[in-house]
Amino acid sequence: MAKKTLAKVTITPELAGWTIAAILKDELHLSARQRQKVVRTRGIRLDGKQVHSLVKVKVGQVLEVLLPEVEQVKVPARPMDLDVLYEDEYLLVVNKPAGMTVHNVQPDGSASLAEGVAYYFQQHGRVITPRPVHRLDKDASGVVIFAKSAQIQEQLTKAWPDAEKIYWVQVHGELTENGEITAPVKGKPARTKYTPLETHEGVTTLEVRLYTGRTHQIRVHFAHIGHPVVGDPLYGYGENQPLALHCRQITIIHPAFNQPIQFAAPLPKTLAKKSPEHYNGKGIKS
Repeated sequence: MAKKTLAKVTITPELAGWTIAAILKDELHLSARQRQKVVRTRGIRLDGKQVHSLVKVKVGQVLEVLLPEVEQVKVPARPMDLDVLYEDEYLLVVNKPAGMTVHNVQPDGSASLAEGVAYYFQQHGRVITPRPVHRLDKDASGVVIFAKSAQIQEQLTKAWPDAEKIYWVQVHGELTENGEITAPVKGKPARTKYTPLETHEGVTTLEVRLYTGRTHQIRVHFAHIGHPVVGDPLYGYGENQPLALHCRQITIIHPAFNQPIQFAAPLPKTLAKKSPEHYNGKGIKS
């Protein structure tokens, strides 16, 4: 079975004397599942020779970690026109349309974004399981990040509390000053900050920053202060119009390059029609 190189490391004095198992865990940060798979498939090479994970390494040796090329994709592929915002060897970032779940936990026949991503990978000759790093409400739109490996997904999940998450939101009523909401959501601490951009005909457009990631946090928080999100059938007035909630921008530290990287999604047409002069049709102006 063909294998791909997961990592290749020349042993430094700092790593000399370590077991390969320790390097896989503490230096390469492989998940427990990946470490088990590497060992099970005999994917450890030291200076080109297959070795056991308990072998201790020496300065100058070259450690290579391999995994089988073929991966069993657990998400069914479904043809879909994806709005791809960014892609590299480690990540795929897409602009999710409103009305679609990120991942079908209980499949009901409706399409999920993950199924479209599986199809995208398939069409590009890649056998990769789509791994969403975060959630986005079904009726919300905007940036969704997919990891291309379990290791990258695990790294991003751990670092997710430090990611900068900016949303474009319209709420009922007038809000004229910056504010912060810290009401618990389902008994758990939650924190949301907002900046009013414009008020027009009883609706305020806000730039919202999330500092926690509770389910429906933005919708719950603004309903809590008496300004429900426009189009929210669950916590708002139940009006028959699209939910005015869009994940505009996410900034993370790239797990492979260790540098900040920012992803931004343009406003959907239904919201762009209502966007004030603070917006340029592609989202919040920098």
